[in-house]
Amino acid sequence: MFTSVRYVIRENTQNMYRIFSIAKYELLADMRDSKLGWFWNFANPAIQVMTYWFVFGYVFNRKSVGHIPYLLWMLGGMVVWFFISPCITDGCNAVFKKIDVITKMKFPVSVLPMTVVLQKLFDHFCLMIILIVVFALYGYYPTWHWIGLIYYLLCAIIFAVSLSLTTSVLNMLARDTRKLILACMRLLLYLTPILWDIDKLGHGRLMKLMTCNPIYYVVQGFRDCFFYHKGIMAYSWSMGWFWGITLVLFFFGSYMMYKFKTRFIDLI
Repeated sequence: MFTSVRYVIRENTQNMYRIFSIAKYELLADMRDSKLGWFWNFANPAIQVMTYWFVFGYVFNRKSVGHIPYLLWMLGGMVVWFFISPCITDGCNAVFKKIDVITKMKFPVSVLPMTVVLQKLFDHFCLMIILIVVFALYGYYPTWHWIGLIYYLLCAIIFAVSLSLTTSVLNMLARDTRKLILACMRLLLYLTPILWDIDKLGHGRLMKLMTCNPIYYVVQGFRDCFFYHKGIMAYSWSMGWFWGITLVLFFFGSYMMYKFKTRFIDLI
């Protein structure tokens, strides 16, 4: 098990330039297919945010969550979802998408999930620009508490890579894996307290169970940096579950990647 972890970490650290190059190529390739290029990196998340705000904010008449305007509160969570969700869905297909490269040359397969996450990181920064502008219009300006976003973004990256290590291999073993992931992500959007306030559940067992969700930990962390300023240790329960689940996924994903590193061609 530890051999596989060392293998994955070493392969990723030794191929950092290759990871950046692949991510940059994929990003530019997506823009090359569109005449408007970078415009869609801003337009797509903006359109989705306004759609969710119209449905959950305007139609259901949700003006605020506590003292925070609902649009800002929702955007504080959606900025996380728009990063993690495509990282997970595209990360699941990371190895299969590059099968033509793997079959023609010796390639460090374990770096592929990281290339996907790095590519989606650019889209995340685009949405963060939109978020800062909207927050400023409502009178919410960056403070030193926003420094905590670095930690929570790192959490999101590690979680997405850890999960993708496993699902990208499983997707090679069974193509239904990606379809299952896509279905689960649609469900998870509504089960994760992104569009609704978790305090509505009270403080019973159901709420405890919901806070075990690793994505919830990152979402709540972002909102804490934006609005609540409680600090990292205020969410120790969710933190414990997050790092426990993430480490299990990373160890298992590394084991799967190491075990099948020479067999991907046979799985085509």
